Amino acid sequence: MGAWSRGQQWVATVGATATAMGFALATRRIYGSFWKQPDASWYLLLARGKGSEVIQPFASRQLYALSVRGLAAVLGWPVGRAFVAVGVVCLVFTLAVIFRLMVRTGAPRWMLGAAAVLPFWPQMLAGLVLPDIWYAALLAVLLLLLERRWWWAAAAMMLPLMVSRESTSLTLVCLLLAGWRELRWPRAAFAVLCTGAGGWIVHALTAGGPGNSEKLPQAVYLLAKVPWNGMRNLLGIQPWSNLYPFLCQRPRWLWAVHLGPVRALGVCSVNGMEPVMALIAEVTVFGVLPALAIVLWWRQRGQREDVLLRFCVLYGGLGFLLAPVLGTAVGRLVGYGWPLPLVAAPILAGRLSGGWRAGGLLAAHFALCLLALVAARGWL
Repeated sequence: MGAWSRGQQWVATVGATATAMGFALATRRIYGSFWKQPDASWYLLLARGKGSEVIQPFASRQLYALSVRGLAAVLGWPVGRAFVAVGVVCLVFTLAVIFRLMVRTGAPRWMLGAAAVLPFWPQMLAGLVLPDIWYAALLAVLLLLLERRWWWAAAAMMLPLMVSRESTSLTLVCLLLAGWRELRWPRAAFAVLCTGAGGWIVHALTAGGPGNSEKLPQAVYLLAKVPWNGMRNLLGIQPWSNLYPFLCQRPRWLWAVHLGPVRALGVCSVNGMEPVMALIAEVTVFGVLPALAIVLWWRQRGQREDVLLRFCVLYGGLGFLLAPVLGTAVGRLVGYGWPLPLVAAPILAGRLSGGWRAGGLLAAHFALCLLALVAARGWL
């Protein structure tokens, strides 16, 4: 694709963006209504100015809801319409950036079609009330800045990212590791300062809020989520707590603990389907592209890499690894790793070609994408 003229690259970018958006619109209902997504109600409250009623960690994800609220106030729209408008713009922008970066690589042309019909797109569109779609757009801006080597601007992006989602601490670590030599001390320190400033803004906006439902310190709450979700998604163990008595009436095993309001932990049951569904999510949301990126990166390790590629491999790879321990909606959480299959893979795929091997990869790719849609529809 990199051999195309500038005009051809723009046509391909617009065509792929329109195709992916059309695919998302045609299939988004598989993933449910905008308004009935898990946790959507918290972000609707934020956008309606009722942040004092929103628990953590949702209260920390302020910037998307504030943008929606501002648009609704300026245009006199209901909050729901403003969410749809901002969410669609964010998705179109993210698509355009991804395909613009893709057509400037040496990747084969078939990768453009493979990326345009991913289950990730309708999944993102269906979740437009959630901050994921907004964060993806901000991350796309960061990737553009890294590609153009605008280091100060890339460091400054940590502030809006941090006000958008608390996991920006991990984004900062990935940026510093990927671009340490290029950023150097002044810009690295500026990135840390911007992240801290974003955290301070979030703290000011959420002061006086109800905290998390467990009434635990926020750091303890976030750390405790890792083994809780890991037991369920990786081992199939259904955990129980006295704070969630609705999970089951009689836990099979029970242990007394003393951690704030948490007085007892237990196990409801063991279900082997949870790890299976988590695995299906990991390997289908982006088809074969994540595996292709990993294989190509491994083969080319030791070669000179730019900051953009290093960041996408590191951030995207961690997104895939951490998805099962971040929450129960593994299919959505896997989407956090999109820079690996959608930006790193095309950069690394310069030596791939067409032929029967490409045909085999595409067949496997579309089969996995179809499996993701089938699983989302509940037919498994």
